[in-house]
Amino acid sequence: MDTSKPTTSRRLTGRVCVIAGAAGAIGEAVAQRLTAEGGIVVGIDLKPHETGVVSLIADLTAEDEVREAYARVHRELGRIDVIYNNAGGVDLADRSALETSPEIWNKVIAANLTTTWLSCKHGIPFMLSGEPPKGSVINTGSFLAGMGAASAQMAFSAAKAAVAQLTRDLGVNLARSGVRVNALALGPIETPQLKAMFAGIGPEQAALRFTHMPMGCFGTLEELAATVAYLASDDAGFVTASIFPINGGIPGAFTVAP
Repeated sequence: MDTSKPTTSRRLTGRVCVIAGAAGAIGEAVAQRLTAEGGIVVGIDLKPHETGVVSLIADLTAEDEVREAYARVHRELGRIDVIYNNAGGVDLADRSALETSPEIWNKVIAANLTTTWLSCKHGIPFMLSGEPPKGSVINTGSFLAGMGAASAQMAFSAAKAAVAQLTRDLGVNLARSGVRVNALALGPIETPQLKAMFAGIGPEQAALRFTHMPMGCFGTLEELAATVAYLASDDAGFVTASIFPINGGIPGAFTVAP
C-alpha cells in the first residue's frame, strides 16, 4: 500500500529515522511516509528486508546486536533523530496466565518489551550526544494494555502495559533533555495478516467483532504512518510521556449496535 502521498511540508528533512522492526506492512508503510517527509530511513529487523536506505539485520532481543546496529547507524550517517520501535508479535500459545508456559511467556515478553527497552537503551544515547541534544522515540503499545479482556493474550497485554509505563518513565526522565518519548496505543490496523485472520473466522464472527468497534472498520496503514510522522516531527514538540490512541475509540465503547 502506497503511503507516500504528498504532504504540506517536509517536516523530517535530513533527519535519520530508525525503524526497529522494519520488515512487514507496517514497517514499510511508516518508512514510505517518513521518506516522503524528507527523512533518511534506516530499517532494522531479524528478517531479511529492503526497508530504508540502510537495511540492517539484527536480533532486537540480543543486546550486543542492538548495540552494534545503532553504533553502525551513527557511524555511517552521523546522527540519530527518530526511533520508531515497531518490533513485537503475538503467539497463539499465549492465553491465560494460568495456562501459558514459561517459554511462551518469556518469548512474548522479549518480543514486545525487551526489544523496545534495548532499542531505547542503545539508541537514545546517540540522540543525547547531538548538538543540541534532540530526538523523538515512538514505541508501539496496544489498547489492550489499558483494558481487561476475557480472551486476552495475557503475556502480550502485560508486555504492552510495560511498554506504556517504560514510555512514561523515559518521557518524564528525559523531558528536559530535548528527547521526547511517546507510545502508540494501537487498535486493529488493516495489515494483510489481520485481513487474513478476519477472513478465516468467517463473516458472522467478523461482524460480531465489528460491533465492538465504534467506527466499524480497521485503521489504515496511512493513518498509522501519518501519526508516527506527526510524533516524529517538531509539530509534536510539546508531546512527551504520552500514550497516543490510534484505536478507533474501542476502549471507550461498550457494544455498538450494527
